[in-house]
Amino acid sequence: MPTEVILPKVDMDMATGQISRWFAEEGAHVKKGDVLFEIETDKAAMEIDAPASGTLRNVTGKERVDIPVGEPVAWIYADDEVYEAKQG
Repeated sequence: MPTEVILPKVDMDMATGQISRWFAEEGAHVKKGDVLFEIETDKAAMEIDAPASGTLRNVTGKERVDIPVGEPVAWIYADDEVYEAKQG
């Protein structure tokens, strides 16, 4: 089953955040711990690491757009998983 990449809550009052920059793009092979993207809140900027190794797919998190905490922004498919485009 692919690993969901969500926009994490990085401070207590955070309800939304913005991806300021993606470091990996759709179809890139990433390793667990690689920096995927940077988020900005009204208080801080933080780099977010890949929660798993595999191929980055279904990148839906757009840069400079408010995204709710916990919202999926991408999926990571392990090398042995079949990629299926997410609808939504």
